Amino acid sequence: MSPKISLALAVAGLLTAINLGVLVIGSSAPSRAANGGLANDPDFARAVKSVIEQCNVNVDIAKIKC
Repeated sequence: MSPKISLALAVAGLLTAINLGVLVIGSSAPSRAANGGLANDPDFARAVKSVIEQCNVNVDIAKIKC
């Protein structure tokens, strides 16, 4: 096998290993929605509560029907 092919295969293998590592790290980190600090705001909490009470929320498909 020529040195160019060996080098290309080595680089491809290295990039594949890095890609898999990033994929594992990215999928294992917990995801959180950004709320801009509104979770501690009582007005925001009251508004969300009133929407939830008046509407049907389907959390499985993330859809609100009022």
